[in-house]
Amino acid sequence: MVNSSLGHAQEERKSSDDYRISKGRYYGSMTFSLTSRLAENENQLLRQVIDQNRFTYRIVGNGGYAVKDNLALGMLLGYGRQGEDITFVDENGENVTSKRVQQGLSIAPNMRNYIPIGNGQLQILVQTELNVTFGESLQRTFLASDIEKKEGDFIDLNLGVSPGMVLFFDRHWAFETTVGIAGFSTRIEEEVTNGDIENRQRIVTTGIDLRINLLQLNLGVAYYF
Repeated sequence: MVNSSLGHAQEERKSSDDYRISKGRYYGSMTFSLTSRLAENENQLLRQVIDQNRFTYRIVGNGGYAVKDNLALGMLLGYGRQGEDITFVDENGENVTSKRVQQGLSIAPNMRNYIPIGNGQLQILVQTELNVTFGESLQRTFLASDIEKKEGDFIDLNLGVSPGMVLFFDRHWAFETTVGIAGFSTRIEEEVTNGDIENRQRIVTTGIDLRINLLQLNLGVAYYF
């Protein structure tokens, strides 16, 4: 009986120290990112900024299933918001104030590769995803003799890779961090100025960025079961 109990305890301890992302495990995570910028009396290339207040935040939920050891397929849902209030001197020497806000909902099927270090309590995470964001924007620019209002709707498509780290507290709970995505992106946007729908603008922007954005840091907590 004593030997049986001791063997069971050892097996339980071994199980709790097993951090492997083995086939059949599920995970769920919640991450958050926030960036902000404040500036006063700054020379920004073509304009002199008197005052600037910019912020961006994003909340993301992600869940998935390990289809094989150290490889999981998942789905991401997110919400992001950006805002900027800025006053600057234009090329005519006049003060211009602009207020802009943008928000969007994202969905992204993704694939996660885990590379364990040592016993696997610390793991390198490489997430590849196809992200689709549907959003809207509103900007009001207060000129010396007029107020300009721009309303826009956009779709962002991003295919890229986001590296990061996973640190397990125990077999189930972990801290996750990832950085900005590097890859291919396309933005399709329609913009209407002062309600003039007939003369709406359609802008398509495509680019490839292979740089990893270390300033876009996503922090979160995950649960593996």
